[in-house]
Amino acid sequence: MDSDAAQKTWELENNIQTLPSCDEIFRYDAEQQRQIIDAKPWEKDPHFFKDIKISALALLKMVMHARSGGTLEVMGLMLGKVEDNTMIVMDAFALPVEGTETRVNAQAQAYEYMTAYMEAAKEVGRMEHAVGWYHSHPGYGCWLSGIDVSTQMLNQTYQEPFVAIVVDPVRTVSAGKVCLGAFRT
Repeated sequence: MDSDAAQKTWELENNIQTLPSCDEIFRYDAEQQRQIIDAKPWEKDPHFFKDIKISALALLKMVMHARSGGTLEVMGLMLGKVEDNTMIVMDAFALPVEGTETRVNAQAQAYEYMTAYMEAAKEVGRMEHAVGWYHSHPGYGCWLSGIDVSTQMLNQTYQEPFVAIVVDPVRTVSAGKVCLGAFRT
C-alpha cells in the first residue's frame, strides 16, 4: 500500500475531517462567545452539546503528552470555544501534576501554572477560554472513574462549558488509531 492510500485509510478509520486553514472554525469571535456563555443553553438542556471537534494541534499535544507519561496518568487543560452545540478544542497544554498508575493529583502548582499559561496566551492574542481538561488512562480504556466524575462535576459547576477527555495512549499505539472519549456529567 502506498503512503497516500495508507493516509486516506487512516483518516477514514479515525473520522478525520480536513478543513481549510482559512475556515471560520479557527477564528475567535469574542462577542459570539460572550453571547453563548451568557445564554448558558447547556443549563436548560443537559444534552445540549452534540459534538466535539479537536484541532490536529490539540490532538497531537494530548496524545504525545499521554504517551510521555508511560504507565502513569498525566493531565492537561484544553483551550477552545463553543459554536452552536459543538465544543471546539483549539489547543491543549500539559499541567505539572503528580500522576500514579490510577489517578492524577492537581496541586497548587498546577493551578498557578494554568493561570500563568492562560494569561500568557492572551498576551499573544490567543483569546480562547479553557473548555475542558484531559487526562490519560494508560492501557485501561476511556471512561471516567468516580474521582474523574467528581472532578468533572466540580468543573461544570464553576467553569461551564467544560468537557473531560480521556486518552488511552497504550490502546492508541496498539490499535493504530486514537483512543479517546469525551464526557460531560
